[in-house]
Amino acid sequence: MAVEGYAFSTPQEIVLRDLDSFGHVNNAVYLTFVENARIAYLREVVGAVRRDEIRNIMAAVSLEFRAEVSFEDELEIGVRTDRIGTKSFQLSYRLIRSDGEVAVDATSTQVMFDFDAGRAIEVPEQWRRAIEAHDGLT
Repeated sequence: MAVEGYAFSTPQEIVLRDLDSFGHVNNAVYLTFVENARIAYLREVVGAVRRDEIRNIMAAVSLEFRAEVSFEDELEIGVRTDRIGTKSFQLSYRLIRSDGEVAVDATSTQVMFDFDAGRAIEVPEQWRRAIEAHDGLT
């Protein structure tokens, strides 16, 4: 299932441990869903398949809950880059149920990071070109 407005999307399975005592996906679990989608996006768009190739950290995240999700639901998560800065980029996410209802809209700011040096680094030119081509940024 495609997510309108997003060139990339990935399915997210709901498992029993995702549910809270009310029988719907707990709000804290959505951050894991966003993380899973981000990694799938980076794998496809910039070819980051190994852990040491990911090279970015989440500096900020915002989640806007719109509809609940239960065990029986299927989710599709759209991911796109909205902005690329010198050392960071902003991602948008849309989590939709199979009935088309938007469950969550989210954004995150990712900062490129040199883990050995412990500091932010510039977005690699290869990443910039790949993201711009994939998401139509200029």
